[in-house]
Amino acid sequence: MDDFDKFIEELKQGPKKTLGEVFVFVDECHRTQSGKLHKTMKAILGNAVFIGFTGTPLLKKDKETSLEVFGKYIHTYKFNEAVEDEVVLDLVYEARDIDQRLSNPKKVDEWFELSTQGLNEFQQSELKKKWGTMQKVLSSKNRMEKIVLDIQHDFRKKPRLSKLSGNAILVAGSIYEACKYYELFQKNEFRGRCAVVTSYNPATKDITTEDTGANTETEKEYIYKIYTELLKDIVPKSGKSKTETYEDLAKDKFLKLPAEMRLLIVVDKLLTGFDAPSCTYLYIDKSMQDHGLFQAICRVNRLDSEDKQFGYVVDYKDLFKKVENAVAVYTSDLDYDQFKKEDCDILLKDRLKNDRERLDNSLEALELLCEPVEPPKSMLEYQHYFCGNSEIAEDLKNTEAKRMGLYRAMVAFVRAYANIGDEMTEAGYTDKEQKHIDARMDFYLKLREVIRKASGEYLDVKPYEADMRHLIDN
Repeated sequence: MDDFDKFIEELKQGPKKTLGEVFVFVDECHRTQSGKLHKTMKAILGNAVFIGFTGTPLLKKDKETSLEVFGKYIHTYKFNEAVEDEVVLDLVYEARDIDQRLSNPKKVDEWFELSTQGLNEFQQSELKKKWGTMQKVLSSKNRMEKIVLDIQHDFRKKPRLSKLSGNAILVAGSIYEACKYYELFQKNEFRGRCAVVTSYNPATKDITTEDTGANTETEKEYIYKIYTELLKDIVPKSGKSKTETYEDLAKDKFLKLPAEMRLLIVVDKLLTGFDAPSCTYLYIDKSMQDHGLFQAICRVNRLDSEDKQFGYVVDYKDLFKKVENAVAVYTSDLDYDQFKKEDCDILLKDRLKNDRERLDNSLEALELLCEPVEPPKSMLEYQHYFCGNSEIAEDLKNTEAKRMGLYRAMVAFVRAYANIGDEMTEAGYTDKEQKHIDARMDFYLKLREVIRKASGEYLDVKPYEADMRHLIDN
């Protein structure tokens, strides 16, 4: 330390005055600018103006390392402001007690129905006899197997995941657990469509000192075995190891071909700075907090196609308070005196509450759109309102905006329904309300077909077909 202080003093004494106005812009200033590097830069460029950039709000413990080095904020742009400006998507949080979720008979029955689509009643009956009580089978599975089944269930029913336009990241608690998850996912439809990305690089020295006796395997040996198997056909790129080449290929597929790379299993990697618009769900099975937790959950809030309206966070570790605190840091603890908390508040949305609001609002918007239709509001009156005289091209042109509004409103209604359709009771709907919504869905699907046939707009609404098919199938 004495030598460094002497070095700094020597720099300050040297004639290294900057010429003109010099501005030094320092990115990620919270990471590297609290120690010797910053002092050296300031000594060399004594007359320069230093401006720091950070995407990480400063906790009070960071005040010494950033605020006191660079001074007060010049400008701040908070997470909730970015959501309001539609620069990023908002987050929907769901905590899952995995044992409770998969031992629920309704969930088991639903899983069975999804797994046996296409079979007739006789075939389904025979399978049920063969399998016995599915609830007993599932209750005998260990926790990680249940989580795999839970994620598999989501990929079969959640709109973006089942349509192959969205994919997901699973955060494991250790490299060993990540490898265990990877092995489990190789036993189902994820085989060849999921990858494990960790800091591990296999080397024989990892296992040469392991001596466990016959028929036993240490964690190190297990990790080495899994990685050796998954890397066996990888040809390393120039200047890269097999592991780096494998991870580059997995990330590239995840970004560009979400239908072919459905799931990445990670521990620490890819939880900061990895932007994949297709990534829609983050499954957390690891204890996390503060900046690391918030950076991780923001892997799912990047804008993508129109059907991605939120980033979904599924928590298997009961981290709600920690998630809530992490979000608060990114919206309120910005300068400790310049901002009031109420100016920066953001709500981490509860999934069922949020999904219910979306469904109610989308149905209300659809009903309002159709309100001007003349009584007695049979299909004929709807056709006249949305098409005019369909034999006259000018009438179809003049009513085109109405039809496009109807199609868009229908898509919003279908998507909202798909997100919550099997959890209406849990969301607080009564039986009467559920029947009403189901009836309105049936009516509007039929109306859409009538309007499409009358206007001849089969191609114009093609992008919405996948959503309609998802509703029918699921």
